[in-house]
Amino acid sequence: MHMYKNFFLEAGLNHLGSLKEANMMLNFFLKSKFKYMTFMIHTKEFYKKMEKRINYNLPKSFYKKALKLAKRNNKKIGLSVCDFETFRNYSDLNFDFYKLLGISINNKQLIQSLKKKNKKIYISVAHGSDLKIKKCIKYFGGLKNLALIYTSRSYNPKDWDLNRIDYLSKFKIPVGYGHHYKNILPIILSSFFKTSSFIIYIKNFTK
Repeated sequence: MHMYKNFFLEAGLNHLGSLKEANMMLNFFLKSKFKYMTFMIHTKEFYKKMEKRINYNLPKSFYKKALKLAKRNNKKIGLSVCDFETFRNYSDLNFDFYKLLGISINNKQLIQSLKKKNKKIYISVAHGSDLKIKKCIKYFGGLKNLALIYTSRSYNPKDWDLNRIDYLSKFKIPVGYGHHYKNILPIILSSFFKTSSFIIYIKNFTK
């Protein structure tokens, strides 16, 4: 099995609307042995809090280019979403897979829109309650094409709680691990659990 097969890169919000930053991340991905990468769009409210003179949204043309180049290189590009209104602007693009951010796992309107794509959906659950996770699965109409992603946002090793990976397996859906740390130890440790995939967050290419 190829060691990069189950590893995903995620640009997150780190491009902050910078085409230079986004292109550097994209180029790194295309030249790497990684097969999957996601970019992220956030809520309108989030963007309103940013500096008014800067447009933090990447143009649709960037995503079209990224999808085209990825396909040419036998790679796949995904989109992480958390808001129906911002996602709607890109819903006509054919991303290879999607990630639903934890803050919106019960956003029924967004979930229904993602469901229509009939693509693989990765659901970020972090410390989401069982009730919220069950409701999310119900909105998707079953387990088909779904996977859960456990991510601890804390940088304190005491908060890793990798046992949650095994706990989430009770939902009968593949469970992956999302990695925010500079230290790679959690990735190594998480591989001892029932981990189906690993999402690694990348940032600050221009610094």
